[in-house]
Amino acid sequence: MARHEDSNTLPTTYNMKLGPVLFDVTGSVDSEFNDNIGLTNSGQKSDFLVTPEVGIGIRWPVTESNTLSFNTSLGYTRYFIHPQFDSANILVSPDSELAFNLFVGDFKFTFHDTFSYQQDPVNEGAFSNVVTFDRFTNDAGITGVWDLNQAVLTLSYDHITFISTGIQDASGAQLSDPGALDFSADQVAASAEFHVTSTLSGGVEAAASTRSYDDFGGNYTQLSAGPFARVQLTQYIRVQASAGFQTIHSPDNSLQAGQILPANVFTPGSSAGTDSSYYADLTFDHQVNKYFIHHLSLGHELELGLLGDQSDVYYANYTASWKASSWLNIALTLGYQDVAEEGALVGVSPYSMFNAGIQASFPITKSITGAVIYQFNDKFAEDDAQSYEQNEVGLNLTYQF
Repeated sequence: MARHEDSNTLPTTYNMKLGPVLFDVTGSVDSEFNDNIGLTNSGQKSDFLVTPEVGIGIRWPVTESNTLSFNTSLGYTRYFIHPQFDSANILVSPDSELAFNLFVGDFKFTFHDTFSYQQDPVNEGAFSNVVTFDRFTNDAGITGVWDLNQAVLTLSYDHITFISTGIQDASGAQLSDPGALDFSADQVAASAEFHVTSTLSGGVEAAASTRSYDDFGGNYTQLSAGPFARVQLTQYIRVQASAGFQTIHSPDNSLQAGQILPANVFTPGSSAGTDSSYYADLTFDHQVNKYFIHHLSLGHELELGLLGDQSDVYYANYTASWKASSWLNIALTLGYQDVAEEGALVGVSPYSMFNAGIQASFPITKSITGAVIYQFNDKFAEDDAQSYEQNEVGLNLTYQF
């Protein structure tokens, strides 16, 4: 019942109500200076970017226990010095989602469709010498949870569609065949969690997925399985750990030089085979006091990238949130990845990626909030042509209608 009540908590902030339906509409403007928009190692291009956005949140409690929700943000990016990189389409934020929670006895079913349309390539670590990467992602699925008090069983299915509509390199040229990256994937995941004590729970989890590219034959398959545990060490410290076996199988495919990405950055090639390894994750959550919370995650995994590349990844991520005063909130993010390519649809140099960001948020008026943001991205690749440094300084203004 506690889980039922938590899942049905209605938002306390909204600016329009039509019957039982609550609407939350916001407007925002992101302004940014970027000293390396092309993610290049030499001949960096800088620019000023402005992205106006409209945020829409809708929540409809269909019944006392079942809720329909919708969230999205729509925007457009303008480059002032290099307008050839302006958004070709409306951008849709990665957290956009249509979801319906349905409770039936001891069962909870969540039907969801998450979707986005993005152009910033920096989150795709394998990419270098690219300014814009226009892509649409849609993930539709269902998750079922059976709550047996001492045990919780979970089963989920997702169908993922990925469509690449354009890739521009640092010269402004459009690559010849971005659609070669288009794929669809299906994933099934299951877990069984058992509550040993009020502070200790553990269980087993497993996942299987297949991916097929529209332009190439054969399926990429992934399998993983292993145990996990959660421990509430104190009222303010929680530790989670998971580990297990992982395997990825790739078919034999090939591409032409420059078909997807600049030929001077990626070497065309083909590879096939099966790579097996382990995954492991250790996560700490610590609430120091009511003002400061931080989170640390360390781990290793095999990862199937957008290019069909199999990556052996070690990672460390840290986030912190500090309520410095009644009007100032500070957020910090640090991330590190060490990536070795085990096999690829397109050859990618092994690399390490370091990210650091800080954000200071503050109210300006009753309806307007502001945030000053700094982001640093540093990629070290064995091939110097794929290395780069990037600094971003920005200001965000959000208006709550």
